[in-house]
Amino acid sequence: MNQFSEHIDILINAYKSSIEQMTHLKVTATEIRQVLKENNVLQFAHIISYTDYDKKVDGKFVLTFNSVSDALTLASAIAKRLGMGKFKEISDDSIDLLNEFLNVVVGRTISDWDNIGLKVKFDTPVFKKSYRSDISNTMRGYMICLDIEDPEAKGTTEQIILRIDFGEKSESRIRGRKIMLVDDSRVMRNIIGQTLKEEGAEIKEAENGEEAIRIHRTFNPDLTLMDINMPKMGGFEAIAKIREYNAASKFIILSSSSRKDEIIKAKELRVSGYLVKPVESAQLLDRVSSVLG
Repeated sequence: MNQFSEHIDILINAYKSSIEQMTHLKVTATEIRQVLKENNVLQFAHIISYTDYDKKVDGKFVLTFNSVSDALTLASAIAKRLGMGKFKEISDDSIDLLNEFLNVVVGRTISDWDNIGLKVKFDTPVFKKSYRSDISNTMRGYMICLDIEDPEAKGTTEQIILRIDFGEKSESRIRGRKIMLVDDSRVMRNIIGQTLKEEGAEIKEAENGEEAIRIHRTFNPDLTLMDINMPKMGGFEAIAKIREYNAASKFIILSSSSRKDEIIKAKELRVSGYLVKPVESAQLLDRVSSVLG
């Protein structure tokens, strides 16, 4: 496990101690294995992205399970400690509890990582029923599999899996690219704009569709993030007018909702993406990087 062995040992200790303190479950076995270069589809994944302050290393913590039963076992064990009932199916409450469990594991881990020189920041958890993880030349993945036993259900063993991806941060696809941000909310422009600037993007802002058209002609951005509902001129009308003189322009829609009529209209205008505000920074960067290629 080369240079990451100490980091993984710290993670395992945080993982075990969190289970012991947050549930009545008992860890009976631990297995660690490196994930080879392959696409891995993980089920019921709770994901926290992280990056170090020097932007040299990034990766993901992923809590995942082999089955719905395993996920419900851990969620129910946490719920029991809190005086709640068992879960019979995946629900918002079970997802929230497992997200919080992962937050605790990650919080303990990075606190100890800090003591050995890896200072990282991490995003809020994201839940996906199915998550595909790609391992590249710059990224290494490790699976930490814990067999757990419920003392109250003798003879039954379940497995929960914590995956950690380590990697040297690859060159950003966003760095040096021109991105226009169109939104009538100054606060939203500041939040999104700052995230993109930290990745090295050149940003121009507009607060409505009319201003966006004027700036687009001279700025000629590689990508425009466009709000839909704005005064003077909305985003859809602005996109249509920009396409009249620059058909190849790329757009990602920013919306406060995921209304079906808006999604249909976005597809008709051949936009490259649709994001619902407020946008998680990791989701924003993933989508923007994907569109920019």
